[in-house]
Amino acid sequence: MATATLSASGAASCIFIILAATTMSMATSYSYARETSSRSCIAAERAALLSFKTSMTSDLAKRLDSWRGHHCCQWSGVTCNNRTGQVVKLSLRNAFIKEDKKFVWCMPHGESGGLEGKISSSLLALQHLKHLDLSGNNLGGLGVTIPKFLGSIKSLTYLNLACMNFDGGVPPQLGNLSRLLHLNLEASVFSDTLLHSDDISWLSRLGLLRSLDMSGVNLSTIPDWVRVVTIVPSLEVLQLSQCGLSLQHEPIVHSNLSSLQVLDLYSNRIDTLNPTYWFWDVLIIKELDLSSNKIVGQLPDAIGNMTSLQTLRLGGNYLSGVKSELFKNLCNLSWLELWSNEINQDMSDFMEGFPACTKSKLWSLDLSATNLTGRIPSSIKQWKHLSDLQLSDNRLVGSIPLGLGKMTNLRSLILNNNQLNGSVSEEHFASLVYLMELSLSHNPVHITISSNWIPAFNLEVAHFASTKMGPHFPLWLKGQKDIWDLDISDTGIVDLVPVWFWTVFSNVSYVNISCNQISGRLPATLEFMTSAQMLDLNSNDFTGLLPLLPESLLFLDISRNSLSGPLPQDFGATMLRERVLFANHINGTIPIYVCQLQYMEVLDLSENLLVGQLPQCSKGRDDKEELNTTVDPGNRLLSALILHNNNLSGKFPEFCNTVHF
Repeated sequence: MATATLSASGAASCIFIILAATTMSMATSYSYARETSSRSCIAAERAALLSFKTSMTSDLAKRLDSWRGHHCCQWSGVTCNNRTGQVVKLSLRNAFIKEDKKFVWCMPHGESGGLEGKISSSLLALQHLKHLDLSGNNLGGLGVTIPKFLGSIKSLTYLNLACMNFDGGVPPQLGNLSRLLHLNLEASVFSDTLLHSDDISWLSRLGLLRSLDMSGVNLSTIPDWVRVVTIVPSLEVLQLSQCGLSLQHEPIVHSNLSSLQVLDLYSNRIDTLNPTYWFWDVLIIKELDLSSNKIVGQLPDAIGNMTSLQTLRLGGNYLSGVKSELFKNLCNLSWLELWSNEINQDMSDFMEGFPACTKSKLWSLDLSATNLTGRIPSSIKQWKHLSDLQLSDNRLVGSIPLGLGKMTNLRSLILNNNQLNGSVSEEHFASLVYLMELSLSHNPVHITISSNWIPAFNLEVAHFASTKMGPHFPLWLKGQKDIWDLDISDTGIVDLVPVWFWTVFSNVSYVNISCNQISGRLPATLEFMTSAQMLDLNSNDFTGLLPLLPESLLFLDISRNSLSGPLPQDFGATMLRERVLFANHINGTIPIYVCQLQYMEVLDLSENLLVGQLPQCSKGRDDKEELNTTVDPGNRLLSALILHNNNLSGKFPEFCNTVHF
C-alpha cells in the first residue's frame, strides 16, 4: 500500500497557498461589497420612488426624510438586490398598527401618524418588486379604491394593504399576481369607508397563495365563497373575520385545502356547525376561530378529530351542553376559549373531563359566562402551565383555593362576578411572580393582606370592586407602579388617602376609588397624570378645591364629596366628555370657560352653592360682545346640563338638549 507523505516545508507551502487564496477571496468580497453599497440605484426606479414621495401629502413621522440623493437603495424602507441594484422590497408599514394575541388593530386615521396621500402609479416602474407593504397608512379615503394598477406588478410575492382606509370594490386585477404568496387586504373597523367585493373568483388564479387576510371586507353577497377559497390548494392561513359570511347548512363539497393551518372566521353570521363542513376534514389545522358568531346547538363530535389544534376559539356563541370529553384527543391544545356558551356543569366535573395531555400543555383557558357552578377545584394546581385563567360571570362558590398560588406561570387571573367567599391572603399569590392582571371584583371575599407585604408581581390591571378590602387603605399597592387600570371601589376603606397614592398611580388610565370613606385633600393639580382618561372618586370624604385636571381626561366624577371654593376659571381637560360634581360645597359663579368645552356631553353641578347667572354662550350682536367659543352653540354635543339645588339666577341659555333644574 502506497503511503503519502508531506514534508514540513511542503505543509508550510500548502498552508501559505490556502491563506493566500482566502485573503484574495476576502479582498474580492470586500471590494464587491464596497462597490455594491456605493452603487446608486437604477435611475428610473429612483425617479419612481421620488414620484411616490411627491404623492404624499403628510408624513408626520418623517419616514421619507431619507429619500434624497442618488443612493435610493439606502433609503428607509427600500431594499435592493445586492447584485443588480433593482428595488425588490418597499416596506413602509405604519409602526402604529397594534397587534395583540389575536387582532391587528387598525388605529383611527388621523391618530396613527401614518403617511397620507395617494399611491402613485409610478410604482409600475418597479418591475422587480417582490415585497410591497404600505399597511396602516391613510392612502385611501371616501371614493378611493385599491389601485387596479397594482395587479400589473407581476413580480410581487407579498402585498400588504391592510388598514389603509380604502373604499369601494376590491379590484379583480389582483388575480393577475400569479406569483403572490401573501395577500393582506384587512379593512379597518374604525373607518367610514366600506371595502367590499361581490366576486372573489379571481382568487382561484393565485395558485401559489399561502396566506390570505380579507378581514373586515364585506363579502356578504357572495354565497359560494367556500367553493372559491377551497380551490386554492396552497393556502396555509385564511383570515376572513368580520366579513358578513354565513355557511350553508347542506353538506359542502370536498376541499382542496390540505395545507390549511389557520382558519379565522371570527364575528361573521355563522349560525350552525354542520358535522359535514369542509374544515372538519382538514386535520392539520392548528388554529380555528369561530368566536362571536351566532352558532346554536351542540358542538359536533368532529372537533375531536382535529388533533393538530393548538388554538380553539368558540366564545361568544350560543352552544349548549359543551362537554370537556369532546376535547379528549386534542393533546396539542394550548389555547381554549368557550366564553359565553352554556357548559351548565360543576366546574370540578368539567375540568376532570380533560385528558392529562391537555392539562400539561394548556396555557390559556377562558370559561367566562358559561354557567359553571360549584367550587374552583383544588386540583386546579395541576394545570401548571396555565398563564391565563378566566372564570368570571359564573356561579362559583366557596373559597379561592390556595393551589392557585402555586401556578407559577399565571399572568392573568379573572374571577370577578361570582359568589366566592372566604379570605384572600398573601399565600394565594406566593409564587405568582408573573401576575399582571388580577380581578376579584364583585365577590364577597375578604382581602386580608398585611400592610407590610411586598408582592413578587407587578400588576397592570387590579380590580377589587365590591370586595372587603378595608378599613385601612391597602398599603401593598404602593409598589405597584405599573398599574394602568385600578378599581378599589366599594371596598369598605375608611382611611386617609396616602400621600404616595397620586404619584405612584400617575401613569394610570382608569382609576375608580368611589363609594368608600376615603378622606383628605386632593392635590392642587392632577395635570401630571398625563395618561388618565377616567377618574371616579365619587362618594368619599375628599375636601379642598377642585384640582386642575389632566389634558387626557375624558370622564370625571367627584360627586358626593366635600369639595369647596369656586370653580376654576380654566378646568383643563379640554377633551372631557362627562364632568359630574354634584353634592359638594362648590360656590361662586359658573365661569365662561364652560362655553369652550366643545366635547362636553354631561355637566352635573347640582346640589352645590353656585350663584349668579349662567354664561350666555351664544354669539353677541357684534364682535365686541362675541364670546370666544370654539364651536357653534347649535352644534354642541352637550346633552345633559344638571343644575338643580343651587342659587342661580337670570336667563337660561339655549345650548343643550336636556336640562334638570
